[in-house]
Amino acid sequence: MRALAFGLAAVLAFLTLATTIRTTDVLVGSVDAKRIGTATVTSCTKHGPVGRWGVGTSYGCTADVRWEDGRTEQRAFPPGQLAPGDRDVAVFQSNRDPGLNDSGRWFLAGPLAAIALGLLTLWMLLLTVLSLVPSKRGRKKQDEQWPVTRDEVKAAPVTRRVRRLRLYAWLGLVAAVAEGLASMPFFDAPRRVGAFVSPWPALEDAWLVDLPSGVLAGFAVLVAAVIGLIAESVHKDAARIVRYGQSYLGSRKQVPSGGGSWVPTALIAALVLGAIVKVVLAVPAHAPVAVWLAGSRDALVLLALLIITVCTRQSAKDMVGQLVGK
Repeated sequence: MRALAFGLAAVLAFLTLATTIRTTDVLVGSVDAKRIGTATVTSCTKHGPVGRWGVGTSYGCTADVRWEDGRTEQRAFPPGQLAPGDRDVAVFQSNRDPGLNDSGRWFLAGPLAAIALGLLTLWMLLLTVLSLVPSKRGRKKQDEQWPVTRDEVKAAPVTRRVRRLRLYAWLGLVAAVAEGLASMPFFDAPRRVGAFVSPWPALEDAWLVDLPSGVLAGFAVLVAAVIGLIAESVHKDAARIVRYGQSYLGSRKQVPSGGGSWVPTALIAALVLGAIVKVVLAVPAHAPVAVWLAGSRDALVLLALLIITVCTRQSAKDMVGQLVGK
């Protein structure tokens, strides 16, 4: 039953991935257009309602394109870009297939969503395969000096320090999503020949970190993965403390007795204040709510970081005391 459930989840994840690829700008490339023009559809091939291009009806069309420089040619467009009957619609071409030149809002958010869904699909397929392989739950790893079973780790209390690390990891993923969402107002304009011009260039001044598109998301995901692994390692140590008590603690370094410094928390608070000031100074007062939210990307992520840090504060000594009591 588990294998069937994971297999069904893999199929649904794949269909969602295919739909995302079709409905966003994943197939048409960069927002920096090499040429722009108008297209009139001559023929189309229908896809759907469910298939390799996801859920919903779409059309892969061939069209006569008149480019801005006066040249004309017949070009094939990926499914989801044009539809039967389209005449004189604005199109563009960058470094991939030509596409509809309505807005570049999906330039970053689309590929980020496609990568996430692709990884989810692979993960569901892996779980499907693993579900078909017999395993011994609760098996001990004999190569460890202080072995604990999976059930013991699962039953170990989730201390504030472990919860903090897990929330940090989730926040890293949220930061990656935030970059994709914040990019949508920034790229929400038709392309032109040459470098893309944002309708809201003030957003670059509102962000504390303005890296090339996608770099921040990639770094945030990497940090989230590392912190997530550390969190699980700390939780496993908690299970060892619960099982072995003073015997295990005696083999470890002395547990610090202090409650930890407030300097990092004060630094994060200062960054939050600085980020808020940048947003207020950079974003025009008449800007839409979506632009204000996009400009507040860094401030909101840092504010969440501050809240997590304050609410999950726990010294190593207090954590050990909590576990030894179990």
